[in-house]
Formats: sequence, C-alpha cells, structure tokens
Amino acid sequence: MALTQTSARVAGVRTVHYADSQDRWLPAVMVLPFLLAITALVIIPLLWGIRISFTNSRIIGRAFTEAFTLANYQSILTDPDTWHSLYVTAVFSLGTVIGSIALGLVTALVLTRAFPGRGIVRTLIILPWAVPHVVAALIWQWMYNPNYGVVNYAIGWIPFVTSQPNWLSDPNLALPAIIILNIWKTYPFATLVLLAGLQSIPDELYEASEIDGAGPVRRFLDITLPGLKHVLAIVVLLLTIWSFGNFVFIFLMTQGGPAGATNTLVVKVYFEAFRFFRAGPAFAMGSLLLLVAVLLTLAYAFIVRRGNDA
Repeated sequence: MALTQTSARVAGVRTVHYADSQDRWLPAVMVLPFLLAITALVIIPLLWGIRISFTNSRIIGRAFTEAFTLANYQSILTDPDTWHSLYVTAVFSLGTVIGSIALGLVTALVLTRAFPGRGIVRTLIILPWAVPHVVAALIWQWMYNPNYGVVNYAIGWIPFVTSQPNWLSDPNLALPAIIILNIWKTYPFATLVLLAGLQSIPDELYEASEIDGAGPVRRFLDITLPGLKHVLAIVVLLLTIWSFGNFVFIFLMTQGGPAGATNTLVVKVYFEAFRFFRAGPAFAMGSLLLLVAVLLTLAYAFIVRRGNDA
C-alpha cells in the first residue's frame, strides 16, 4: 500500500514537472513563427543591405558581388553634401518636434476643459492626422501657391506687407514651409497623447495647489509639466524618429530643392539609389540612418522602462 502511494506521488511529481516544462516552452513555441517571419522579412534584408554598403555595387549593370571596401563610408563622411543633408534633417526634425509639441500641448490643455461642442472639436483635431500624406501635400501646395494660395492671401491682409513670398521656390522659405506642413500633420498625435497624460494627473493635486494659493502658471510648472514628463519624452522620441525618416512631404513638395535647401538624408539616399543607381553609397547612408534610428529606439525603450519602474 505504501509502495503504491509512493509511486503515485512520484508519478504526480513527474506529471507536474512535465506540465511545468510544457508551460515553460509553450510561449517560445508560440512566438517562434513571428521570430522566423521577422528574421526573414527584417533581419536578413537589413544584413543584406549592410553587406551591400561595403561594396561598389550598382543597382543596374552589375550584380551585388563586389569586393569589400570602406570607400563608401569614407566618401559620405567626407562629403560636405552629407553634412549639409544631416543639418537639414536635424533642423527639419527639431522644428517639427518643437512645433508639434507646443501646438499639441496648448490644444490638449484647451480640450481638458469642458465647453459646448468639445466632442466635435476633438474629432476635428484628429483630421490632419487621418489625411493621407499625398493628399496633404496637394492641399499645402495649393495653399502655398504664390498666385492664388490662401497663405499669401492671408499675408496680404497684414499691414505694411507688400511682397508675395514664393514659399516652395525660395531657398530661405522652402524648409520652414515643409516644417509647418509636417507640424500640421503630426500635432494631432501629440495632442492625443498629451491629453491622455493630462487626464491621468489627479485632480486632487490641483485642488490642493489652489488652496495653497498657487496661480495657473505655478500649477502648470509644479504639477502639469512633472506629470507629463514621461509622456513628453515618448512623444519627443517618436516624433524625432518619424521626422528623421520623413520622405514623402519633402519629395512631393520640393524634391530636395531649391538649391538643396530641403535635401535631407532620406532624400539623398533616394537620389543615390534611384537616380544615380549607386547602391553602395545609398546603403551606406541608409546604414547610418538605421544606426541613428536604433539609438533613438533604445532611448525610447529606456525611457519607457524607467516610466514603468517609477
């Protein structure tokens, strides 16, 4: 009898261990198809592109079997046009991030207050984000038209302003014009995220601050901004990543011109690959862009992790 009970206990332990083993390996088995798909669709193409960046291959005329060389990286890092494109990219990203967050924060603060028609306004705020990039570019090309665009029409109402700017043909105005377009496109995202962050701040903090005699500015600096710290960090990083890789607006509006005023790194990669058919330099610049994106993504993951631990 005792032997039978002992055998049953041993069998039970083995069953539990077998079940634990199944539980331990089940998640790995479930994610395996996704890992294989990511490897086939992302990892292998990226490694193939990095491999090409160390060759003198061309997209047409020769196969991708050239010898290993560092000439592409040496060339692009010593090319003044590359640094100019990096500068244009940085200005474009910085202008977009600052403008989108400033406009999004003001809009979110307004939308936290109750007023008639707030639901309709919240819906309308999202519209620019929902408009396809090509349609948005067409709309703003019409608005920037020097002859019949509404932007110059509105400027004409300003006293003492007599000139009609040619927004997309003037090297000094083309980049700010596209930054404004990108802000118009991305600020709804900043508004929605910041609005969610504002609603997560307890009302008791504002009530206690009012009792202590703090004014609106002091409440904003002491409660609102610290409460939005992690949300703002995430918005900054995501907008930076998106702006850094923005290609559609610049290509559709100016194609990198006039005189290279809007020639960002992404546009430069496009021209190297599909206008001059130089695969090696194009992939080398793409690899540097990938490195920047990876660094920004790691910073994003670090901030999210710190936010979760806080």
